[in-house]
Amino acid sequence: MSAGHERRPPPADLVGELAELEVAREELQVAEEELQAQQQEIARLVSRVDRERRWQEHVAALLPVGLFVTDGTGQVLEANPAMAALLGVALPRLGGKPLSVYLDPEDVRGLRWALRALGTGRSADYRSPVTVRGRGAAATGQLFGTPDVVHPDAGRARIRWVLVTDEHGLPPAEPEPRASGDDGPTRDAAPVSVAEALTQLTRLAGTDADRRQLLLRMSGLAQRAVPAADWVSVTVGRPAAPRAIGSDSAAAQDVDGRQMRAEEGPCWDAAALQEVVVTGDLRADPRWPALGRIAGAGPVRSVLAVPLAVSGDPTGVLNVYAAAADAFTETDRRIAELVATAIAAVLDEAAERESLRRLTLNLEQALASRAVIDQAKGVLIARLGVDADEAFARLVTLSNRLNVKVRDLAHLVVEGHADEVIAAGT
Repeated sequence: MSAGHERRPPPADLVGELAELEVAREELQVAEEELQAQQQEIARLVSRVDRERRWQEHVAALLPVGLFVTDGTGQVLEANPAMAALLGVALPRLGGKPLSVYLDPEDVRGLRWALRALGTGRSADYRSPVTVRGRGAAATGQLFGTPDVVHPDAGRARIRWVLVTDEHGLPPAEPEPRASGDDGPTRDAAPVSVAEALTQLTRLAGTDADRRQLLLRMSGLAQRAVPAADWVSVTVGRPAAPRAIGSDSAAAQDVDGRQMRAEEGPCWDAAALQEVVVTGDLRADPRWPALGRIAGAGPVRSVLAVPLAVSGDPTGVLNVYAAAADAFTETDRRIAELVATAIAAVLDEAAERESLRRLTLNLEQALASRAVIDQAKGVLIARLGVDADEAFARLVTLSNRLNVKVRDLAHLVVEGHADEVIAAGT
């Protein structure tokens, strides 16, 4: 090449600019990778929220009481089938409707006060008798409200409601005196109402709590919901061979253990007969003589055992205990049945989630095993000069001879023990 056509080196400033562009390109690539990772995390969180919401909606659909959510203006955002049936409105058409149009005019003022108080966080709970006037006959009951999202903008607040009609047999609201200057309606003074317990139980459907924590929280909510309850336990599966037992106290554990030793009792009968079993004196009830002989030293006198079932399939038993004799009334029974319905639904969802976890784990293990087996086949093909089918056949033959899983042999081959595996197969 002539001297006149020699390629001259690029100017120093151009080299510097190219270097800066390369650095910028690398920084942009790192930023894109970070953005992709953040987008994947956001997608995972959104998927989890949607999944939890579906589980909660499934549990709510199984409850016979009205469950719904409004914003701070009283516009219905979500509702369960029981609420739609009570109002005589198709569930898809209920969304967006103002709750006030379904209430007796005398109850609208109290609803508006509750919406302001709950939506802005001035009040943590609300309870009041109401008359509901849907397309069918009017129904009287009790309306419970708790804030879900507090916000000064009423349109962005979210309030959870439970409507329990009188046919469910809940005790009437016990009003507390209003503070001076408070123009709001009276409300129940109890810190945890039956409706709040039902709402919290539906929320358990979307949690990642393990079974022990789940049963403990269920027992505590049930104990606080049933008026005469002193202690509560939840038996999952058959009492003779329970898959799990959760309780809120040592006293509940004690009487659960006594029933297991006697192989009889309210829990056993509730599971076998699939009906509510009540006793006013566990120590003297002639239905369980063996239990009576060993129950005298225990703290429990009254027992209310409610079977748990989903779509007719037995799940377990809710055991409600009291120290006093003849402690449980018809109201206690009805409340326990409502709570048991929610507990059964949550347990069903928990079992489905556990099944999905196991399926995911098995699939992941299968994919990992397949990858390792393919790698081991490649090693044997290179060492022995055989094809892929013959390499896999040798792994299977040796697996049967040594009673070792194929994937474990494959791991040995991949981890550098191919010669030993080949020698064992000769």
